[in-house]
Amino acid sequence: MRWLGIDGGGTKTAFTVYDEKLGALARTTLGTCHYAQVGFDGCARVLDEGIEQARATGLLGKEFGIGVGLCGYGEGAAATERLNRLVAEAAGERPYALVNDVEAAWAAGLGLADGIVIIAGTGSIAYGVCRGRTRRCGGWDYELGDEGSGGWLGKELLYAFTRESDGRAPAGPLLELVRAELGLSDDFDLIAFAQEHMADRSRIAALAPLVTRAAEAGDTCAHDILERAAREEATMVRAIVRDIFEGPGGSETKTGARDTDGGAEGRGAVDGAAGQAATIPVTYVGGTFQAGPLILEPLARALPARCRLVPPEREPDLGAVLILRKRLGAA
Repeated sequence: MRWLGIDGGGTKTAFTVYDEKLGALARTTLGTCHYAQVGFDGCARVLDEGIEQARATGLLGKEFGIGVGLCGYGEGAAATERLNRLVAEAAGERPYALVNDVEAAWAAGLGLADGIVIIAGTGSIAYGVCRGRTRRCGGWDYELGDEGSGGWLGKELLYAFTRESDGRAPAGPLLELVRAELGLSDDFDLIAFAQEHMADRSRIAALAPLVTRAAEAGDTCAHDILERAAREEATMVRAIVRDIFEGPGGSETKTGARDTDGGAEGRGAVDGAAGQAATIPVTYVGGTFQAGPLILEPLARALPARCRLVPPEREPDLGAVLILRKRLGAA
């Protein structure tokens, strides 16, 4: 049986066709299907178009399963019900699994093993699994949180620009990068830009790469933004560790199969000798981490002592497919 993995994030939606051995055969990328940005009808259109394009490759065959990870899924009863209906309609008679994109990122990043994943793309959220217990942290959206995300970085970039412009912070490369990117003839033109675009998280998140470029050029404020982003991401991890990895059953896990399905029974990645605190793998997904060592090094330092930062095993498109295969007994 072949598989279609769908990763619906706040910036884009990826559709990847996998063969029977989970080798990637083809990938299509469309715009975001996040209902908060394109509405439920827009979400349905993106899913329908992506599935049709994947079928048009001729690589899926007549029978295939669909794994769908959607940002915003499970966040509010009414929205979740709508998403359940529209994904069921898109899947038709085919078997499918629908989960939040952070659960899919965990499954792909850690191969269904116990541990924690951080997503820091347009938004930010973290998710952990330990011996059948699950916990998510963050994901409060652009207006209320998403600390350490692309949207947060974009806002912090603009705040830093104002401070460097009027002398509250040392002037650095960030100033000219922002001026050039936004075409500012006068620094105070930023006010009009903010009034028009500040509520558009995609537009503000698109500015995030300037933070990395400024930091690479030696801008003190940009370095500070990335350091604070790493600490915010580590704070989510710390909350998850405290909630499900500490206390009864948290630090005395024994070796076992990696068989978690959305938090059910997995216990393979936090193995350790009885009486010793087991190491917790923490992986990461999202455009924020394209900053490389500028954010990964401070993140590794900020994590709880029990945690180790590890690169993701597979792309997030595969995550919901792994969950579906386990449900179907095909794993």
